[in-house]
Amino acid sequence: MELRPLREADEDGFVGMLRASAEAWAAWTPEVYPGLSEETRFRRELSRARLGARAGTHLRLVGTVADGGIVGLFALNEIVRGVFQSAYASWQVATPHMGSGYGTEGVRAIVDIAFDTSDQGLGLHRVQANVMPANVRSLRIAEKLGFRREGLASRYLRIAGEWEDHAMYAITVEEWPPDG
Repeated sequence: MELRPLREADEDGFVGMLRASAEAWAAWTPEVYPGLSEETRFRRELSRARLGARAGTHLRLVGTVADGGIVGLFALNEIVRGVFQSAYASWQVATPHMGSGYGTEGVRAIVDIAFDTSDQGLGLHRVQANVMPANVRSLRIAEKLGFRREGLASRYLRIAGEWEDHAMYAITVEEWPPDG
């Protein structure tokens, strides 16, 4: 899998992924663009990714496979500099590719980017991931990659009309890469 920025040419693949994965993602994902078509959501995501990259506030990447198909979205959000040097990791794997290892591969890659101190990386100190306790697949990814559970944020995000608790996981550069 290759991780790269979203491109104009990705519209059909992105829209297809949104449609194919909507039902599976609904239980775990806040509705950022309520009531908008998938095509409009693509345009907004493309714009958001470009603005965030220019401002240095977030990094939003798509995971693609050899045939060009999009298998997921991987991001570092709310990048904060100064004495904090931190970001929130998020990920979504397209329904046909769930359980294939792409989630782990993509999250490993964005954490590599987060902690990389070269010109290609962000040089961060900490990455946090907040996951609903019932989202077993995402919890497993975080744990497999060495994120440690730090607590529970009660009623943290509004998902599917309900305020949902989230398990708070984090990893620091000193803990990366995980053993094994």
